[in-house]
Amino acid sequence: MSRLLHLYRHFHFFLLKLKLNRTYILIFILITGMVILPGNIFADRKVSRNGLNNQPVYIYYFYFTPRCHECLILEQALLKVINGDYSRELKSKRLILKTINLSDPDPESKRIIQELRVRRQLLLLVYGDVIVNLTRDGFRFSETQYEHFHEIMKSAIDQALSQSGAAMQSYMLQQKKPWMMWSAEVH
Repeated sequence: MSRLLHLYRHFHFFLLKLKLNRTYILIFILITGMVILPGNIFADRKVSRNGLNNQPVYIYYFYFTPRCHECLILEQALLKVINGDYSRELKSKRLILKTINLSDPDPESKRIIQELRVRRQLLLLVYGDVIVNLTRDGFRFSETQYEHFHEIMKSAIDQALSQSGAAMQSYMLQQKKPWMMWSAEVH
């Protein structure tokens, strides 16, 4: 019996040591992760001297074929705003406009459609991880109130070109248009 008791004590001591070692290993992993992780979180972000991201601003116009009259008017109005006010940004690739046919997308367009989870006709402004849905205002004002359409588009594009993603989100909420914010994770 004493032999069994002796083995039990050794076995219990071994288990206790093993549990302590697991605890130390877990603590070591957590501490190392906390030290290493903050340096890697922002490693893939490019920051310029003025502290703003140098990421391009994308404007995606997704449409189906055949195209309706309103769709063509929206695209013409959008091209008028972008070519008129942002030719320098287009040339420098700071602003990129892509019209994507949802009925017959090429492989790159399919990737964008899947990434943004697009299922319908949309006009999106994408800056980093911020996605602004401009579809509603685009269709509402492009034909009958072009000046207002121009003002909305110019305001959103200027804000995206000059601000960081967090400032862009704040701007959209200040405009009292939270419905303009689009989250690819939700759709």
